[in-house]
Amino acid sequence: MSASCYTWYYRNGLRYKLNDNWSVAVGSALFVARSSYQKYNHEFGKEYRLWQDATFRKPLSKTLAVNNRFRTEERWFNRVNNKPAYFGFRIRERLTVSKMLSKKWSLELGDEYFRMLSANKFKFNANRVMFFATYTIKKETQLQGGYIWLKLPTASQHVFTITFQKNFTLHRHDQKEKHT
Repeated sequence: MSASCYTWYYRNGLRYKLNDNWSVAVGSALFVARSSYQKYNHEFGKEYRLWQDATFRKPLSKTLAVNNRFRTEERWFNRVNNKPAYFGFRIRERLTVSKMLSKKWSLELGDEYFRMLSANKFKFNANRVMFFATYTIKKETQLQGGYIWLKLPTASQHVFTITFQKNFTLHRHDQKEKHT
């Protein structure tokens, strides 16, 4: 086993909360990833993405919730030494359970399944089993660490992640109108 960085990325998006359970989002991303998993290959290639999703969150209690996210992605890959440039359309289905441990700490366990349409073939792309611990710095700012077991068509990986997330709210649904 060895530790290597395979991917750097930046993702942004806009999310609209439809009600207490449903939200929708759109966004873009830039991924810079190794062109292969072979240790001697240090080439990184770029991928540009547009994405859209619908998310459903159902609280089961004050501290436990089920989350389901369906996402579509349009993916443009630049040419690298071992692959030509290509386009892929991918769908993702993510089901997780989250548990609040305190006002600041939560845990999340889940699975995410991927299929991609590319070169007129719609086939298995990946599956992720994931575990995350999240620390809420402020309501709109979180720091998350986690582990993902990633199964790919020809390999599997153990991924350790650190994510910083900052949310900006333009309009809050939970504010009550003031009547005078």
